[in-house]
Amino acid sequence: MDIKRLLHKEQPAPLWKRFIAYLIDALVLALVLSPLASFDTSATSFSDFFNSFKTTDYTFQFFFSLFLVLLLSLVYWSFLEYRFQQTLGKYFFHLQVVSEQKQLRFSQCLVRNISKLSTILLLADVLYMFFSRSSQRYSETLAHTEVISYV
Repeated sequence: MDIKRLLHKEQPAPLWKRFIAYLIDALVLALVLSPLASFDTSATSFSDFFNSFKTTDYTFQFFFSLFLVLLLSLVYWSFLEYRFQQTLGKYFFHLQVVSEQKQLRFSQCLVRNISKLSTILLLADVLYMFFSRSSQRYSETLAHTEVISYV
């Protein structure tokens, strides 16, 4: 057990802080990455949107933009957590990612954030928190990481 935890300076991060930090990070990403979604959105219905996929240029542009957004989102969370042990959202709420091993590695950050690429995966990942004894998502247990709240 770490001496800081014994002195109650560090403790597992509360779920509400983690959720609001995630929303801040999602908002930052939406603002920064919104120019990548600059393809034609003049469709007024789903069928118009679906019919626009018949052109190869539009389909390529859509999926390329989607790929870039997913890749840059993963880089945002993984790089900031590796380099600074926190993202902007975690910074505002005094949350930090720590390794259960000696030093936090980039591969650990990548594994713990991979579920953020899919809403369904992220939901399943978060649900794990409610059925386990730890306050960790499943991907965090795989990566041997933990989010702590520090004072």
